[in-house]
Formats: sequence, structure tokens, C-alpha cells
Amino acid sequence: MNLATRLDRPLMKVSRGRLRLSFVIPCLLLCCRGAKTAMLREVPLLYVPDGDDVLLVGSGGGAERAPAWCANLDVHPTVEVLRKGRRETRVAERLSGDARAHAWRLAVREYPGYDRYADRVEREIPVYRLRRPAIPDA
Repeated sequence: MNLATRLDRPLMKVSRGRLRLSFVIPCLLLCCRGAKTAMLREVPLLYVPDGDDVLLVGSGGGAERAPAWCANLDVHPTVEVLRKGRRETRVAERLSGDARAHAWRLAVREYPGYDRYADRVEREIPVYRLRRPAIPDA
């Protein structure tokens, strides 16, 4: 999995998100700004489709600390994703309460490994919803 993750970033970038090595669930390339540096970061991530929205789970493979991209989304929620050959602008929202519980159930249905990761850690694994940005009124 570590090798696939390292190779997915350049492979997805060159193929515009069409090719990747990780075939567990759908994968996208997240382009976000660093929380402290504001430098652009690209991270290949598994995602869960939810209608027109995208769900991201900050499991870090069951690591005790949340992945850095979670802090990046908390500080800079406007991101770009490359998936299915298209680049899309999205706005990330960290979910809580019933919204998180619902999204978590969808994520576990898509990839049951998330439950195993949650059993390994003391922290609550963050879940983000990525929506299309609102169109401003003219």
C-alpha cells in the first residue's frame, strides 16, 4: 500500500486521475494548501462518493495522529481534486454529530477497513465532505 501511495501521485497527475495502483475504493488526487506554509500539496486519497459530494476519511491507515492534509483542510478548505480525469474545485467541511455518523456509515460500507482503523486509535477519525462551491448571486 505504501508503494502504491507513493506511485499514485505522479501516475494520477500524468493520467489526469485515470490511472492508479490502489484499487480498493475510488481514489482522487487532493490539491490543497499547507496549513502552516500555504504551499500547494498533492495527496492521493481514497474517497467515498455521496451523490455529487465527496467524502474523505482522515484515518491515516490507523495511525495515532491524523494525516497532515486534515489540518490543511481545516485552515484552507477550498481545494482542487483530480478524479475521473477532471479537475474540480471543492470546499471541505469537517463533519461532526449526526452528519459525521451518517458519512462514517457510508465510508465503512465502501471500505470496512475504516472500522479496524478506528478500533486501533484513541482519536476520533475526522471525516470531511467536499462540496462544489456555492455560485454567488449575480
